[in-house]
Amino acid sequence: MKSIIIKTVSVLMSLILAAAVFTACSVDPNVKQEEETTADYKVKVDQGEEETEREGFHAYGKGKTDPVQVGGVEINVKDFAVRSYELAYMMAQKSFQKPGELPLEAAVQYAFAHVFYKDLHTIKNKAVQYRSASEEQIKKALREQFGTDDFAVTSSMLYNPEKKIFEMWIPSYGTNIYYNIDAVNVSGDQAEIITTFYNEFARSTLLGKATITVKVQDASPVINALKAE
Repeated sequence: MKSIIIKTVSVLMSLILAAAVFTACSVDPNVKQEEETTADYKVKVDQGEEETEREGFHAYGKGKTDPVQVGGVEINVKDFAVRSYELAYMMAQKSFQKPGELPLEAAVQYAFAHVFYKDLHTIKNKAVQYRSASEEQIKKALREQFGTDDFAVTSSMLYNPEKKIFEMWIPSYGTNIYYNIDAVNVSGDQAEIITTFYNEFARSTLLGKATITVKVQDASPVINALKAE
């Protein structure tokens, strides 16, 4: 009799233990599971990442950097702030009211560089590099950047009529860009991006200020005008 009681108690204990294990391992698909809350695994997400300088060439931007919508098209204001730097301080083109006012050589050189590179400030040639491009590549880059290829590109000094190609030694543009986007004004089919540039990471020495006008054309944002100082 005693043996039977012991076995019965043992069976009951096994059933209770099994039920507890099943309950602990079961997951109700309708109940959102909580994430690990142990202090050692908590991650703070309410603080922005501290800005630090990095190796290589980068564009360090602050201010109103969020993209904006113009006519249903998203404009990446940071990209166009960098474009205004390239045109004003790399190409020395600080004022034009429409793309056609750009000097031919500056327009072709700018397009030529953008055939091979998205951002000119990242070009870090250890040695001067030779590149060649076709007329269609130059015109395509002009359309992508300015929304027009209405330039007499083959009259450029970079065009070799015998080879029927454009040739250029790519300059070592590599540099860091430090900027603050002060304002983004959206009106109709265009956006005006006002950017202040600085000489160093601390942004204490003013380099200049540029206002670039970006227009939406054929569902794409393109450079329409620039004024810099």
